[in-house]
Order: sequence, then C-alpha cells, then structure tokens
Amino acid sequence: MTCNVFLLNRLCLMLLLLIDLPSFVLADEVHAKDWRAITVNDLSVIRQLVVTSHPGAIDRENESFSGWVERGYVDASQLSRRVNSRKDSLAVLNFYIAGFKDGHVGLSQPDKGSSSWAGFILDRRGQSFFVRRVAENWPVPLPPIGSEVISCDNKSVREKIESEISPYIDRRLDLQSTWLHLAQQLTVDDASYPVLARDLSKNCLVALPNGERQSFALLWQEDSGQLKTFLRQPQPPQSLQSLGEGRYWIHVSNFMPSAAENASLDKMLEAIKRINDAKLVVLDTRGNRGGNSLVGAEILSALLGSQRVKNLSEPSRAYAMWRVSPFALSTLNNALTTMGSDYGKDSEAYKFVLGLTGSMEFALHEKKDWLRQPNESSVLQEGARGSNTQGFKGKLALVTDSFCASACLDFADVVLAVPGVVHLGLPTSGDTLYIDIGSQTLPSGAQFWLPLKVWRGRARGNNQSYDPPFVFNGDINDTPAVQEWVLDHF
Repeated sequence: MTCNVFLLNRLCLMLLLLIDLPSFVLADEVHAKDWRAITVNDLSVIRQLVVTSHPGAIDRENESFSGWVERGYVDASQLSRRVNSRKDSLAVLNFYIAGFKDGHVGLSQPDKGSSSWAGFILDRRGQSFFVRRVAENWPVPLPPIGSEVISCDNKSVREKIESEISPYIDRRLDLQSTWLHLAQQLTVDDASYPVLARDLSKNCLVALPNGERQSFALLWQEDSGQLKTFLRQPQPPQSLQSLGEGRYWIHVSNFMPSAAENASLDKMLEAIKRINDAKLVVLDTRGNRGGNSLVGAEILSALLGSQRVKNLSEPSRAYAMWRVSPFALSTLNNALTTMGSDYGKDSEAYKFVLGLTGSMEFALHEKKDWLRQPNESSVLQEGARGSNTQGFKGKLALVTDSFCASACLDFADVVLAVPGVVHLGLPTSGDTLYIDIGSQTLPSGAQFWLPLKVWRGRARGNNQSYDPPFVFNGDINDTPAVQEWVLDHF
C-alpha cells in the first residue's frame, strides 16, 4: 500500500507530545544562579542536542543548516556576555533558536514574568501598519484605531521590525504571516519573546484616519490583563453549523482533541456524512494550531469520501527519514509507554510506534545515520470512522488564519488540491521539512524542543505558506464578521 503522507505526517508528533516531561527547576533555585553562566550552559546543551539529534545537522540537501549551528552559537555566546537577568537569558536563547527559521525548534521558559506595552497594538495591511487595538483608560493620548503608524523614533516601522525585533523572534520575513505577528511586537515588550537590551520606542509618528499627521509620546506600562486579552488567539469549538439554504460551516479548529472532545468529534463526523447534498461547505481552520493529522483526515473523509481523499493525497511521493540518535530512541520509547497506557497495546497506533522504535534501536546498533519511516501501516485504517461512501460534491471553501501550521498545513495541502476550492482569510504560516519533535530540559529549567525527522519529496516547499486570493482585512477572530464576508463571495 502506498503511504498516505497526509495521514502519517503528524502521527508521531502527537505521540511525542504525550511524553511526561521532567519538571522545571524551581524559580527560587534559578534566581540564585548566575544567569550569564546558565545562559552559556543552555546554549551549549542546545547546540550539542542539535548536532547529535537534529536531521539538519547531517542533511546534505541543506548544507547551510550546519553553518548557522556554529555561527549562531558563536554570535549567541558573544551576546551572553550582556546577560544580567532571566529575561536577558531568554532573549539570547531565542536569538539562537530564531536563526534556524523553524517553528518546530522552540523553547518554553518557566516564570517568564510580565509583559509591558505602550497601550496599543498594530496590524499589517499590505505594506503599511495600522493601529488595531487600543487600551482603555491609558494615562497618555493614544492613536485611534485605524491610524497608520509611519515611524517610531525616526525609524520606519519596517526598519525597526527587521533590525531590532525579528532577530529575536522570527526571521522568516519572506512569510506574510511573520509580518502580521511581528507588527504586534513593535509596541509590546513580550515576556515570552524579549529583545536583549531593548530600547523601547519613545515617540511614534502617526497618520490619523482623517489624513492628518500627529506625533504621539509613548508610555509603557506592565500589562494588567488587557494586552493578554488582545493577544489571545481564540479557538472556536470544533463543530458543524448550518447557515441555511444548503450552506454549512465546519469549524476545523482542534487536531489535539481530549477524550471528551473525541466523543464530540464522533458525533460531528456522523453529521458531516449527512450533508452530501449541500451547496456550499466552508472549512474554517481559524484557531487550529496543528497536532494529529489523522483528525483532519477523518473530517475530510467524512465530507469527501475516503477514496477521494486518498486520491488527492497520492500524487505526493514524499517519504520521511528519521535521524538515528539515542535521543530519538529515548523519545520513541517514552512515547511507546504513554501510548500503551492511554490507548492499549492492541491499538494500531501503538503497534506502529512499536515497530518504529524497534527499527530505531536496530539502526542505532548498526551505527546508521538515517531510518526511513515505513510506508505501510494499518494505522492509516483508523481514519475509517470518518469514511463516506458517497461524498460531498458541491462548492468548497477554506478559511485560514496566520497561525495555521504543522498539521493544519497538512490539512490545507489536501483541501487546496480539490478542484475549484476557494481560499479565503489570511496567509498561513509555514513549515520547514523538519518535523516530529522531542523535548529536553535545559540547565535553566527551560524546555527545549527540536524536530527528529525530515520529509523528502514533499510537494509543499520549505517554509512555504498558502496565501489566499481573498484576504480579510477585519478582525479574523470575529466569527460573525468572517462568515458574512465569506458568504458574500458565493
């Protein structure tokens, strides 16, 4: 049987995320340490783990990867001399990580502290930056919503983002979604993504909605809750909604369902199978942050029919190669234990990981560099609960936001292969060819994760996004507004 790439692409990612991770070092212990020294230690562990376990370190098709491993390590080590706090340490680690330009390489730091902001946040539309949100009861005047921010401290917004913010957060400036996210950071000092020794903007030149230009002095304050609310990305409940006149809206927002959510998913799949005569179906991925691709496969199989989904996926000749390493074996062993207790040793998913773990152990013993992921597995049959023998034949639309990545992009791969599908919303994020993560605790107590395998022959390119021809310029989280806008296109 030919491997269905869409189904397998994120299976092991789901399994690896189930691992019980070591507890963080207590905050009091960390505060007692020399943050400069602990940063150096963290950097050393990250570099060593990348060298010994990341597929990119031995990938002959990506020789530039090893260049950043060493050059970035040197640059970050030099920056570590300026570290005086936990915040500074996190900034330096993120600087090194951002250089990999990979959403599957990341860091989670406990006790990050509070964020501060200047009372408003920006959005990007076209090549310009506009005020999207404004705080209530701010001590100084703020630019009104809809104003265009031209410059801050005599630097264009674009220049400040490129030179001051991007190096510490996200360097994938060829992605429109990256600009959407970085625009928010201009007036936010984010505790999760600090900039080393950041010089916070003091003054911004703004074009008001009436065209007049005005300068605003900025006052930065610690967030009291408003900022967190503004930056939160809501996740609409996964559901099927009838909009009348043969039109249906499916929220495809959760590929990491809990046991209770899985029960609701079963009911939704059964309902989807009964809308074969619908005129229009909108697949709305807003709020989807990836997870297990099998969930997406089940939803599409319930809607389109499993055979059609298989036909849409088969043109890809992609296959996965795991980097052979003790870390990968340890990760798979831990995942296997969790799978056995949660799903049972008779489950197809457990058997698949068991076989992969055995192959990894043998490859490690034989001193192999690579292990090809099996192309045949009955685990693919577990998508059968979403099977539809007839399938929907009407008009299909896909809605995305700028956070669609990982398994969400796998889902989009298949949906956008349907002839005549209409893509609306915001540009998606992008993935490198390196996926399926393992995690390790650093000396500081932070959790570092990195991918363990690489795709070969994937149709979607490295860090390639999907940019819709119809872009929504309002609040992408406003479901009624998005629905009204989408329906106006049909």
